[in-house]
Amino acid sequence: MLRNYYETDYIHTMRDLLERSEKKYGLDYAYKELDPERNLHSYTFVQLREDVDALGTSLLERALQGKHFAIVGESSYSYVVSYMAVSMGLGVIVPLDKELSKEELHKLICKSDAEVLLYSDLLSDDVEEMRGICPEVHTFINISMYGTKKESLSILDLFQEGRSLINSGNLRYKTLPIDRNALSAILFTSGTTGVNKGVMLSHKNILTVIHSAFSMFRFSDVSFSVLPINHTYEFNLHVLGCLYGGITLCFNDSIKHVKDNLKIFQPGMSLMVPMIVESLYKNIWKEAEKNNLTKHLQYGIWFSNLIRKVGIDRRKLFFKPIAESLGGNLQTIVCGGAPLRPDIVKGFEDIGISVYNGYGITECAPLIATNCTMKNIAGSVGFVIPDNLVRIADTDEDGIGEIQVQGDNVMMGYYKDPVSTRKTFTADGWFKTGDLGYLDRKGALYITGREKNLIILANGKNVHPEELEEYILDHLAYVKEVVVYAPLSPEGHEVMIMAEAYVEDQFLIEKGVDEVKKILKEDISKLNHKLSVYKRIHDVELRECEFEKTSTKKIKRYCIEREALSHVKYHH
Repeated sequence: MLRNYYETDYIHTMRDLLERSEKKYGLDYAYKELDPERNLHSYTFVQLREDVDALGTSLLERALQGKHFAIVGESSYSYVVSYMAVSMGLGVIVPLDKELSKEELHKLICKSDAEVLLYSDLLSDDVEEMRGICPEVHTFINISMYGTKKESLSILDLFQEGRSLINSGNLRYKTLPIDRNALSAILFTSGTTGVNKGVMLSHKNILTVIHSAFSMFRFSDVSFSVLPINHTYEFNLHVLGCLYGGITLCFNDSIKHVKDNLKIFQPGMSLMVPMIVESLYKNIWKEAEKNNLTKHLQYGIWFSNLIRKVGIDRRKLFFKPIAESLGGNLQTIVCGGAPLRPDIVKGFEDIGISVYNGYGITECAPLIATNCTMKNIAGSVGFVIPDNLVRIADTDEDGIGEIQVQGDNVMMGYYKDPVSTRKTFTADGWFKTGDLGYLDRKGALYITGREKNLIILANGKNVHPEELEEYILDHLAYVKEVVVYAPLSPEGHEVMIMAEAYVEDQFLIEKGVDEVKKILKEDISKLNHKLSVYKRIHDVELRECEFEKTSTKKIKRYCIEREALSHVKYHH
């Protein structure tokens, strides 16, 4: 259990956050980004405050106070300005995933009661159609700052309009009252179960996790943003966190430019999800193999670890080429979204990069626990943040039970869904995460699986599919993705455990489909011998394509379960 925390300032509203950052960091750079022509643009904390006030003033004078603002776009400075302008007492912001179809966008716009749509050039071609299918939206604003497309209302026009109003003495927006307990944002869950719920967060919910994060970490002065900005993890902890900490946040413009952008921005840290972290780690070893340097790297790690035991750290020197491929300064990766394999954490630590795995959920704004600068335990998701409480409910014989949370970061409820809200809280007011885990004697939290994913066999035995998936990935290097599940029998019982695997492309090319199927079945059979009888995988199928995922790279399990129901196969 952590007993000492870093001293941090409490902030109460988004305006407090913005004013504090402007006063404390002034002309330092808050955000950097590349335009479509890949020209670099940088914005200071002072400019951010001025642009937020200008946009907010213009929107207020258009009689938009109290409205719900949907926002769709890629990670950008203008996205941050738009989000902040709405959040400063003007209205409620509703971030939506840019990967959604027009039909899905319409559904969530309706569900959130949005009347204003803030969008980037990405959606520009669809705006006319959106006007037709979203009659409830009366105001459309293009927030792209570098686009060539001319819209009836653009963020640049609103900046100019707002500045003129402020210069003429209009201070209405700057003095808007803000209730820290009032609804600030509606965030839709990413839908791994196929259902999107609107999570209601207040200023208090959001700012609580920023305070907690900085109580547990000391960060670099430059960070790199690669995750979708509409998610709570990326926006609350990364975008707003960097604003709080005076950290320059650099936006990645495309997944295909990650390597180049790391070299341009040279960040010291980044927030990622396990799939990206694991991909980076695999690429390090692929590059070593391609250049016949695998043994050289293995020896370097062995020797480096040996001399570190006597206090000599030469990782910066030994692994300089790897560091340069990641921009040259990357020292810290904070990883959330799912538990991260301990060998990946150790692997990065061996070459001089600290990876801190944490745990959160949208309903908790999102942070619940994290490893941190003071203590990092591989395999765990760290320690409960200082601003909330965690308990493990309904534990089994191994001490595993549902993780339940109480604290100022816990949501107000689901938007217009009192039934789901009631179901997700206990009678004594604890939020039920639906995740299974346990706390060890040191107070570190471990995630063992998702309650909804738990396989309950006909014989009453419980199996955590995530445990088996990790076991397969740890032992079969050629398996890129795997999902373990149990299809239902006609009687409604989960009778046996199945697996679907997607393998590395190169392995498939070298061996061929039939040979890979044979190898996969043989290897699963060998692994089964090391498992308890009830945990054994009865059949494995080779998948032709990657699993369908959410925008934060989580596999949509309900899609696999739906496929399984449509063609159940039993093998005895």
